[in-house]
Amino acid sequence: MKYREFENQLNVLPAFNLNDVRKLDPGFHRQQLSYWLAKEWIKPLPGGYYMLENQKVDEQYLFTLANIIYQPSYISLESALAYYGVVPESVLGVTSVSSRKTIRYQSRWGEFRYRSVKPLYMFGYIVVEPMQKRKYKMARLEKAVLDYLYLNSDIRFGADFEGLRWNRITLQQLGDNPLFLKYLSIFDNQALENRVEQLWEYIHA
Repeated sequence: MKYREFENQLNVLPAFNLNDVRKLDPGFHRQQLSYWLAKEWIKPLPGGYYMLENQKVDEQYLFTLANIIYQPSYISLESALAYYGVVPESVLGVTSVSSRKTIRYQSRWGEFRYRSVKPLYMFGYIVVEPMQKRKYKMARLEKAVLDYLYLNSDIRFGADFEGLRWNRITLQQLGDNPLFLKYLSIFDNQALENRVEQLWEYIHA
């Protein structure tokens, strides 16, 4: 397969791996990818993926990429909290939740971090599709907060949130939120419920 033909066919994907290429050309040799890398026509990505050299990289693309390179996963924790304005600044890299093992990938755009949860807890996200080739799973605010509290056992007191600088006004909507309470009940975790109580203490301080 010549590069221009390859580029035209793979341009519809935000990222691709060797299996994606072989769906188009079953006889494709991995050595060809190495040649294109050397020519800088394609760029390497974490997890054995690649992108075309003219691919625009912005936050939305990185969210899409985070979903692709480690599946199943969805954006949550610090990245989702920044997305909803709970934390005051953007987070370098992308944080996600996955039912697979905890793992980190380094990249030129920061670190892709995945925290492991039980398959039962892989819920509470929406699919955001802002433009062509950009589609990603993003935790709802309610789930991003619970994911963070569940995975950060060092939070024990309301004062612990002071260092996190969480936006109290944004979080006030969780108080009587039936979706938040429903998600909390699915976790069925007493330690998490205790941390939620400390969150209320912080919000109403």
